Amino acid sequence: MSTLTKEQLENFALQGLSYADDHVSDPFNIKDVSERLGISYSYFYHSFTDCMGEPFWHYVKRHRLELGAGLLRHSGYNIGEISDLCGYATTAAFSKAFKLHFNENPKEFRRIKILPNEKRTLQIAESITAALGNNLLGDLFNYERCEKVKLPDSILYYSFISRGQDPVAEMIARMNQYKSLFNKVLTLYNLPPSKIITGTLDAVPVTDYEKLSMFAGLLVPVNEITTHLLLDQHFPYLMKKRISGGNYLKLPVPIDFATAGVPMYNFISMSCKEGIFKMSGNHFFISLNTDNYSEIFIPLLKKHY
Repeated sequence: MSTLTKEQLENFALQGLSYADDHVSDPFNIKDVSERLGISYSYFYHSFTDCMGEPFWHYVKRHRLELGAGLLRHSGYNIGEISDLCGYATTAAFSKAFKLHFNENPKEFRRIKILPNEKRTLQIAESITAALGNNLLGDLFNYERCEKVKLPDSILYYSFISRGQDPVAEMIARMNQYKSLFNKVLTLYNLPPSKIITGTLDAVPVTDYEKLSMFAGLLVPVNEITTHLLLDQHFPYLMKKRISGGNYLKLPVPIDFATAGVPMYNFISMSCKEGIFKMSGNHFFISLNTDNYSEIFIPLLKKHY
């Protein structure tokens, strides 16, 4: 293989990160990923470690456990169900790995009221968004304003808009560029069923702030076959992620996505703690409708719909 540029190596690493996230509950190994990318095992292993600052399988394990911790916090699943969703063959294996990583077993972790990372991440994000000069209107984030909707199974075509160091600040700085790109795609290919969305691959209350992976992308229903063919043909560099359809809460807010971020998380966290609703996954996201209007989508367990 000829020598690859730094940009190409970073892209391979990000593709590997994306693959690990999209197959979080599936069995796979590093060879599966390297073969999918068309590079050698060794090349992928070293490029991922160099670019991401941790070995690939360390990331896979950490990501699965952090997503599991997010489900312990916000979902109504039992520990056995969460271990399945996180790719563990048995509940015992999940519990052992969880204890080693978090120094608490899953049952004890579920009782923690405020996590150290949760407080720190929200403080950092709030200080960044407060600098934008917008007022956070707490009464907007009210369960009574939510609408229960059903979304189809979809594919997210996305780019990592920021990752590492200061991801929220970088996301805010770069979002207009990505919104413009995806709006052009929507117009050029006439994709009315699609949404421009933003969010993170990670579990916000658990993942270190500096390791959050923020994205912006197009959410396209699975049954829009022509759209998928067009996007695969013309935008092969976009990452892909399966997003489960089903029951969601939709909360419209007349503010921009950056201002919505912190109160959105507080709303989700408090509602789940109080039993108002429970989530079916970590994949809540913000739909970017206009500069001063957003819609928040929160996946719900069926019994809370």
